[in-house]
Amino acid sequence: MRRPKAKLYDLVERIVYLYEKEKMAIKDIESLLRSEGYDISKSSIHRTLKSYAQLAEEYKKTAEETKALVQELRNQPASYQMEAILTMLVSKVFNFVRSIENLEFEDPQELVTALNRLAGSIEKMQRYREELETKLAKVEVEAKKRNIDREFIEYVKKEVFGT
Repeated sequence: MRRPKAKLYDLVERIVYLYEKEKMAIKDIESLLRSEGYDISKSSIHRTLKSYAQLAEEYKKTAEETKALVQELRNQPASYQMEAILTMLVSKVFNFVRSIENLEFEDPQELVTALNRLAGSIEKMQRYREELETKLAKVEVEAKKRNIDREFIEYVKKEVFGT
């Protein structure tokens, strides 16, 4: 598949700047770029702006989802928070990779390695959380055996585990 001319000529940022900041019309951007020797059409400029707008909307949506997730998990242990954030990140990266029409990476193996590391991080966070829960259960059993005040146990749980 062909690369869009705006990307081929490395003009995406400039096109967005001219449209957003300089408030130039698409036909004026086309005229300007053609006068500078670039073979680019109004439709190519329009596709570039549309793609940029979609990317900006996706970024905004992801930021809102992240904020909602952090708000929802604020009283949970840090391990739960990290696990949820990593899971969301992996989901976003996998969706991005599925949407790529043509891999333009110099070394696609780097992308695969990065995805593998993210997946491994989630697995490690799950194991860590499970270990914490197991240790917490042991502490509660031992505290009961020693007749330690239940209120104090709850205080320790909250301070250590955030629960």
